[in-house]
Amino acid sequence: MTNRKTRGARHETWRRDVETFDDVVIGAGILGLAHAYHLATAGRRVVVLERSSYAQGASVRNFGMVWPLGQPRGERLDTALRSRGHWIATHQAAGLWFDPCGSIHAAYHDDELQLLREFVEGAVGAGYEVRLLDAHEARDLSPRLRAEGLRGAMFSATEVCVDPRRSVAGVAAWLESCCGVQFRFGTTVTAATTGRVTTPAGDLACDRVWVCTGDDLNGIAARALEGSGLVRCKLQMMRTSALPHCERVGPMLPAGLTLRHYTSFGACPSLPALAAALDARNPGYAARGIHVMVSQHESGMLTIGDSHEYGEGIGPFDSTETDAMILRYLDGWFDRAGTQVVERWHGVYAKHPTDGWVVVDADERVCVVTGVGGAGMTLSFGLAETTTADARS
Repeated sequence: MTNRKTRGARHETWRRDVETFDDVVIGAGILGLAHAYHLATAGRRVVVLERSSYAQGASVRNFGMVWPLGQPRGERLDTALRSRGHWIATHQAAGLWFDPCGSIHAAYHDDELQLLREFVEGAVGAGYEVRLLDAHEARDLSPRLRAEGLRGAMFSATEVCVDPRRSVAGVAAWLESCCGVQFRFGTTVTAATTGRVTTPAGDLACDRVWVCTGDDLNGIAARALEGSGLVRCKLQMMRTSALPHCERVGPMLPAGLTLRHYTSFGACPSLPALAAALDARNPGYAARGIHVMVSQHESGMLTIGDSHEYGEGIGPFDSTETDAMILRYLDGWFDRAGTQVVERWHGVYAKHPTDGWVVVDADERVCVVTGVGGAGMTLSFGLAETTTADARS
């Protein structure tokens, strides 16, 4: 076996003829961009390699919700709140649109309102910024909420809306123009080891490698991720045309089904009873992992979703019934009159059943970061701040 000293000497021989960077980041999705951001702003020379001609995975196929409210108290909530700060800072610096509009959880049944009460009571001192609203207050903030049956709501101040399609491309452009990060799109990485990254266009020498390749569990990080417990998840989403007359919906909106989706609500005593009631009121929804949320971007278009299908058997074909169920539930509490669905798509991400993320070392200075699940927009900047701390010191 080659010892470390000999291996290092061998690296020095081939390094003379290749480009050298402090950091090579593999993947130009939001996790890759977040790592590039923290490294480059610390003065390190960074290149990002992306196999596609532009980022087109889960990072651009989501609501654009930076959603600290969904994270359980402790490390994950703290990470989300730090990430929120970096989202705002990067978007202000890059001149990109964002809206710190917050969110409203609407309750149309007494048991949903009871769980919201429990959450607000237990949120004191944890980092959440939440308060209960009566039905009139909720509709003052979001007039498209249906008045009939509305029992009340919970407002949270921490959520930020971005447009993922523009934000991911815009942050990359800003990192390149203002922070000196190089981007190599259309570049496939075939191997990544300590000090060396191999591509069909040639090798790169570096101090560290950061592998942020999303749901690709069988690629260059396959061996490192063996036994990690990660599963792939497919979600279906839609966009509508803009609301008439430049109307804004106000805060981003979820309703009852979302209360059992996010782990932040797991400590609420009434959650088991509510989950059973939600199943009874909405048969078939749990089997498809459906909970329904709405965000609105600068264009006025609405993003609506989503569903969750897990496992290796997920396929490329979408379910029209799943889309119909999403819209049917949405129409029970949100008035989308004046719009029509103009886009439908699916995304796929990697998720750990219990952990908020997966960080493993594939080699001595090759770090794999993945498994943020559906919270990639929420966690990435904060997580990357942690994983890169040693490199930046």
